[in-house]
Amino acid sequence: MSNLKELEDGLGFVRDLARKSERRPSPTSIYLMWALISLVGFSLVDFAPNAVGLFWTLAGPLGGVASFFLGWRHSIRHGQLSRDLGVRNGLHWAGMLVAIFLAVPLGATGAVAWAEVHKIILLVIAFGYFLAGVHLDRPLVWVGLLMAAGYVALFFIPAYGWTLVGILMAAALVITGIVGGRSDVAPAE
Repeated sequence: MSNLKELEDGLGFVRDLARKSERRPSPTSIYLMWALISLVGFSLVDFAPNAVGLFWTLAGPLGGVASFFLGWRHSIRHGQLSRDLGVRNGLHWAGMLVAIFLAVPLGATGAVAWAEVHKIILLVIAFGYFLAGVHLDRPLVWVGLLMAAGYVALFFIPAYGWTLVGILMAAALVITGIVGGRSDVAPAE
C-alpha cells in the first residue's frame, strides 16, 4: 500500500513538472500595453507629427523594459524561467529597436523625407513582429502581416492613414493577447 502511495506521489510530481514545462505564451498585459502605445504613437503622426520622435524615443525603450519585467514575472509565476528564451526575446526586440534608430538618420540628413522614414520604420516593425511570430510567439505572425498590410494601405489612404493603422495594430494586439489564451495569472496548483 505504501509503495502505491509513493508511486502516485511520484507520478503526480512528474505530471506537475510536465504541465509546467509546457511553454506559456507571453502575458496579456504586454499585448495590451503595446496596443495602447501603438495606438497613441501611430495617431500622433496624423495629429501631432512634431511629437512623434519624442514619444517613440521614450515609449519604445520604456515599453521594452516594462515588457521584460512583465514577461519575467509571468515566467516565474508559471515556473518557466528560461535564460535562453529571455536572451532570445531581448536580442530580437533590441535588434528591432536598433534598426529603427538606425533609420532615423535617413530623415535627419534629408536623404529621405520624414513621412517616408515613418513608413520605413513601420516596415521594420512589421518584419520584427512577423519574425517574432516565427521564432518566439506564433500568433505574432499574423500581427506582423496585418502591419505589413497597413504599410501598403498608407500609400492609398489620403488622410488619417496612420490613425487607421494604429487602430488596426491595437485591435490585432488586443485580440492576440486575449484570444490567444494568454494569462497573467499563475496556473492552478
